[in-house]
Amino acid sequence: MPAAMVEYYKFKDVVKPGMPILIDISWPEELEGEYKSSVYDYSLEKKIMRIAMPSFKGRLIPLPKGTRAYVKIVDKASLYTFQGTVVWSGTWKDDNLPSTIVTIPERVRRVQRRRFNRLPIRLVGKYRKEDEEEYHTFSTIDFSAGGMLVVVGEELKLGDKIFVTMKLKPGLELIDHPAIVRRISGMDKTTLQRFYGVEFQEIDMNLEKRLVRFVMEKEIEYRKKGIIY
Repeated sequence: MPAAMVEYYKFKDVVKPGMPILIDISWPEELEGEYKSSVYDYSLEKKIMRIAMPSFKGRLIPLPKGTRAYVKIVDKASLYTFQGTVVWSGTWKDDNLPSTIVTIPERVRRVQRRRFNRLPIRLVGKYRKEDEEEYHTFSTIDFSAGGMLVVVGEELKLGDKIFVTMKLKPGLELIDHPAIVRRISGMDKTTLQRFYGVEFQEIDMNLEKRLVRFVMEKEIEYRKKGIIY
């Protein structure tokens, strides 16, 4: 998603009780994944928010103290996101509801919900971490004009800035293009390959149009071949 689509808002102006939440857990490793929850209430003075105890595949998970969480509060057309830390999980004494307490910032990042078509396009490329010169290879599971799901052999963290180089087709390539790790999607225990969702940064209108057209061309091609319907 283009960086221009990002804005910041005061927490109290946009977050309301009852709003659904998606939580990406990056640590501890055994709890990595995306969890579902909702807002109960919060205290700006204490800088904490009480949420419904997160669930994973239908099971309530009492996340341990110190768990790092990338929190996405869902609105109609937007996501309000921030990095938080779990400080408590258990049954809330006032209403006996399974709850979790996470830290909150004064301002949250607003991003427009996915507006780019995402397709299972297989590509290969290389990337380097910020402030590093060594390149590592990656392959894609899916691709859109806003980002991609990649497979790599190295560990990355939420928020890591990387620079990707990849050829999409003759005349269209990304060279040391900035991207941010936005989602950790697990690891293959057999191959030790890791899966990450990355979001492209600094996409100007011209490049965005070319990427959108590339995906559209692939969609037409895949429909003709019966790969997608």
